[in-house]
Amino acid sequence: MRSVTTTRFVAFFVWLAIGVAGPVAAADKASPEPAKPDFSTLVPRLVSDHAVPVARDLAARLVVLRERIDALCAETPANDAARAFDAAFGEAVAAHGRLFVLRFGALAEETRLERLAFVPDRRGVVRRQVTRLLADPDPSATDVATLRDKSVALQGLSGLEWIAYAADGSVGLGDRDAGRAFRCAYAGAIAERTARLAGEIVEAYRAPSGQTALLLAPGPDNALAQDAHAAAGFAFHQIVTSLTLVSDQVLAPVLEEGPPAARAARAPFARSHHALLHLRAALGGIETALRTAGFATMDADAAWIGDTMAFETKNAVAALEALPSGLAAALADPEQRAKLAYVALILDGLERTVGGELAGHLGFQGGFNALDGD
Repeated sequence: MRSVTTTRFVAFFVWLAIGVAGPVAAADKASPEPAKPDFSTLVPRLVSDHAVPVARDLAARLVVLRERIDALCAETPANDAARAFDAAFGEAVAAHGRLFVLRFGALAEETRLERLAFVPDRRGVVRRQVTRLLADPDPSATDVATLRDKSVALQGLSGLEWIAYAADGSVGLGDRDAGRAFRCAYAGAIAERTARLAGEIVEAYRAPSGQTALLLAPGPDNALAQDAHAAAGFAFHQIVTSLTLVSDQVLAPVLEEGPPAARAARAPFARSHHALLHLRAALGGIETALRTAGFATMDADAAWIGDTMAFETKNAVAALEALPSGLAAALADPEQRAKLAYVALILDGLERTVGGELAGHLGFQGGFNALDGD
């Protein structure tokens, strides 16, 4: 009798053990390790879905700008030719702002960044070189082929701005004076040269070689990126570098002490009163590039960062849109200057959130900053 009872007692505990262990094992089986993020999608999306269409947009707007120069410099320009040129120049400036923040691949090679526009220009290189050229006209600057071999400061939109606009922000390119013919020919060559350059950038991203090809095909023998994580990290850090550039080298200098006009002149495209337009486009370009590639969706714990980027970028752009187009006027008004200071605070927060927290979630710490040592 005792042996039967003992047998039943042991059987009960065996059953209990099986009953407890079974669900635990099933639960373990139903909860596998979370899949690791697939970083291989980031750079291809960044190139095909963002870099190519943004570069193509710039190329198209530069073609229109070339046409507006021809109309403005015609023997009998239309009454609204100057206004049409200014609108086209502003659209080209905005398109440049959306593109130049990428800073990687085809855009970063063959001095393409600098030849599109020499910005930021803290030392006034464009002003000095263009002024010398106008004082001693060089016919080779009016030829698209030979213009490419000149200083990058003479080739891009920043050079065009200096010859096309007067100090008060009005369009002076079509003014009839002794230098009109040279200025018009030089302006046309710049527009043609930059339009071709933007087209080269489109094709260089579409049929990648050089740095773009290395980032799209990472591997153990790849000197730039040995795996997809390294490739994505490189592109990410180049875009974050643009955020730092906009914050530290564009906005911060204009908020320093000093006469408003002198401080405004430090910003890209301030002469044409398109500085704030370029700044808005750059901020939007950074947020759109990171969102399009999908950086913030790689880690579930970092999903909030994408929402924060979009929200704060929208706030910054709205604050900039509320300012007068002339940056000097905004700096001279304490209330308007406070809005610029508010934008600076937003950028400071975005630098920490994107360059710090998002980079940490993705394991991108310690990336190269192209502005180091400047």
